[in-house]
Amino acid sequence: MPRRTLIHSLLALSTAAALSAGGVLQAAAAAPPASAVAPAAPTPSTQWVRTQDAPSRISAELPGRAKPEETSVPVDEGEAVAARTYRVDLPDGGGAGFTVHDVPGWRNTLREFLDGFLESYNALSDEPLDAKDIKEATLEGRQVLDARLVSEVPGPDGIAGFIRLIAEGDHLVQIITFGPAADANPLGRTQARMAASLRFPTSPTPD
Repeated sequence: MPRRTLIHSLLALSTAAALSAGGVLQAAAAAPPASAVAPAAPTPSTQWVRTQDAPSRISAELPGRAKPEETSVPVDEGEAVAARTYRVDLPDGGGAGFTVHDVPGWRNTLREFLDGFLESYNALSDEPLDAKDIKEATLEGRQVLDARLVSEVPGPDGIAGFIRLIAEGDHLVQIITFGPAADANPLGRTQARMAASLRFPTSPTPD
């Protein structure tokens, strides 16, 4: 699979991969503060655009104008979950974006969602991914999971990625960034800025 197609498929696959594993997320009640994620260094050449998911009113800044994608994911016989992905192309075939999943009443864990994503992605790819540096926390009442994603291809020819999962009431929010392993540091800064910019309807307005 060409690198650009592979990177884009990761963003689109995120919904089906994790949710097809089944389960529901625990809800929580307040927004993680921007201080929970290290701020990214400014990138003068990048025009960051605040993008809102209209149904949930959840928003985040993205490094460009997003290409929205709507998905209906079967999770059980006769049942489906709606999800909306907002992604932006990055240089060198990378991609960044966030997805809002509608998961009312579910009671799974963020770690199970991550495991389901990896299992489903690896079943379809000839370049398997693994999660490293997994950290779980409760920030301002919300469950949050961060992980670094690495491919089994060594060195700069592999894929680098970052993922953040947040349980927010009847929604699961996923922030994800992917690209060539040689770009791991700028990808990390992009991920950090997106995560720090995430806003929920209950979030306080930044000063």
